[in-house]
Amino acid sequence: MKPEKVRRIHNVIGLVLLGITILSFIPLVLEIFIGSYVPFLNLIRRIMIYVGGILAIGDLVYAFIFLRCPHCKRLLNFKWSSQGICHKCGARLED
Repeated sequence: MKPEKVRRIHNVIGLVLLGITILSFIPLVLEIFIGSYVPFLNLIRRIMIYVGGILAIGDLVYAFIFLRCPHCKRLLNFKWSSQGICHKCGARLED
């Protein structure tokens, strides 16, 4: 898979995880403002936390499989948004 496509997919998964994290706090805030325990909101929050955890683990597995140099097949740096060359073999990643 081309590095640009891997970057885009990795970024989208990261944004989805951020959205789930923010949305998982909404039931907690509603519970605080309502002032009483609402089981349904707690269930939604728990489901969102589980889905977020599964997505985070899936994103790590995805990164370890596809975040590799197309030339030497070594793992690239996880902070590689501006990385244009492989730091292991020196090959350009845009090829």
